This record gives sequence, structure tokens and C-alpha cells, in this order.
Amino acid sequence: MITRSHGRRPFYPAYGYYGLPFSYSDYYEPYEVEYPPPQPPPEPPAPAAQVKTEPLPDPVLLELHGSQWVRVRNFGESSARALAADTVPRAPSKPLPPAILVYRDGHTEELSSYSIIGESIYTKADYWSTGAWTRTIQIADLDIPATLRKNHERGVAFELPSGPDEVMIRP
Repeated sequence: MITRSHGRRPFYPAYGYYGLPFSYSDYYEPYEVEYPPPQPPPEPPAPAAQVKTEPLPDPVLLELHGSQWVRVRNFGESSARALAADTVPRAPSKPLPPAILVYRDGHTEELSSYSIIGESIYTKADYWSTGAWTRTIQIADLDIPATLRKNHERGVAFELPSGPDEVMIRP
């Protein structure tokens, strides 16, 4: 009589844990297999004709100083001039008025910060009400002449990129 405890099958040496006999294949290769020696790598091809490469552009870092973008040339320089520039008190900048977007259906929307990349405007969104941190607005959904006119009337500099590689950022 076979008794089982705790829902497990007993171990039988002839049958293993699962009650089946061990089976081994007779078709295994012997361990002393002769492998061919590794071949040397192929010779590199002859050099091709001289290819003229264009120099890569230098990276550019821009910082917003007040209402003007300034190119930074001294990355992390700790000269006395740079330290003195940090100690000069700056006048507090007034907040920029929000930009107005006029949609094709006539409704408007105000944006305080946005980025225009390609054919989309990216702006902040309320994660708790919309489920996303950013919101995408297609430029094709806007009435561009009315948007530019409204912002010009309010004195807000709203510009669209002039080409596909240009990015517009408003803090």
C-alpha cells in the first residue's frame, strides 16, 4: 500500500519523482568531437576612393537671460568674471502674458509655456484630471492668421518654426 502525504508523490529510486522511469537517448554524440580549427578573419577590402566629409557643427547651449536668449561659451568656467556676474543683483522679470491659440472652430485657449516641435505644440497638462503630463496640439487644428493677429494685438511674441529642424520654446 502506497501512502501519500501533503499532496506530494513519493520518491521511488527506479522511477524518479514523477513515477516514470528515467530514459536516456542513445543518439547523443560522443564527447570527443573533432571541430575544425577557427578560420582567420577575412582581409579588409582595399580603401575606397577618398570620401569628402562635412565637418560636424559645434554644439550650442542657449540660456534665457531676462527676455533674451544668450549663447553660453564658457561651460562651467569658474573665473572671477563669471563669479562676479553671478553676484550682480538682477531686476525681477515680470511674468510673460499667456499666448492665445485660436482654433479653426473658433474657440480660443491660453498657454503660458509650450514647445513647438515639428507640426505639434506640446504644453503642460494636469495629470490628475487628464491622465498625462503633457498635451499635444496639432498646428493643423489652429487658425494660424487669427492666432498670430490675436497675439500681436496683445503684444505677445508668438512665432512658428520656419523649417522642420527649428524648435520654438516658451518658458
